[in-house]
Amino acid sequence: MNQTNDPLWPFASAYATLLEKLGAVTTGHSRRGPEGSVLAISGAPIASLNAVVSPSLVPNPDEIASLAASESPWELPWSIHVRGVPGPRITEVAASYGLTEFHPQPLMVRRPDQGLPPEPAIDGLRVRAVSVDEFDLYARTVAEGFEAPHEAFRVLTEPSLDKIDGLKLYLAELDGVPVGTGMTAISGDLNGIFNITTLPPYRRRGYGKVVTMEMVRAGFAAGAPTAYLYASPMGEPVYQSAGFHTEENLTVITAPS
Repeated sequence: MNQTNDPLWPFASAYATLLEKLGAVTTGHSRRGPEGSVLAISGAPIASLNAVVSPSLVPNPDEIASLAASESPWELPWSIHVRGVPGPRITEVAASYGLTEFHPQPLMVRRPDQGLPPEPAIDGLRVRAVSVDEFDLYARTVAEGFEAPHEAFRVLTEPSLDKIDGLKLYLAELDGVPVGTGMTAISGDLNGIFNITTLPPYRRRGYGKVVTMEMVRAGFAAGAPTAYLYASPMGEPVYQSAGFHTEENLTVITAPS
């Protein structure tokens, strides 16, 4: 399929490019195949952050296989990301490396016609961008929000992240106490939203939706009114209530956990 006939190409391409840039500034280990598939190694012990990613609606199995082979043997958990349902050849390539679990992640988009969200109305809750010297606090808060070891997100402490154009990290604070996180990755008029978390003691209070809306507002302010994110199936209804609509699925193929 020609990219001009693929209306979701800009989102998939922006996502692949973000992972490529993350690998470039953290480990220096990223490269792109001739048809656009990306190999990106962040160095984090998280499979989704070390990946071969195809932004094409019709991925090239040979290119994915070549990129995967160039890194073999893999020393970190890793994954293959493709749009939609993987075909037999991609499934075969993944299985040859022991990647046999398929995790669908809905691509959800909030279009500009949804309008600028209102300012949050929760007293004492503030969402703010963090500076480089707060990256460690941010990483610790993300880890707590995902209920994972801090080591898993140590990559987010790298000062080099500040070199990625359009990337901003956000803390949500309740009366000065961190209660959640967010991240925006602006690319042209697109605003990628990631790392939306709420710490366990503060859940079910609407903070996650507030953070998401603040990330959307940040995109409007930066000239990127179209927001997108990759949700978990469990989180899909939450983002629907915030004006996001599912437009396709990304499949992340990993080794069994």
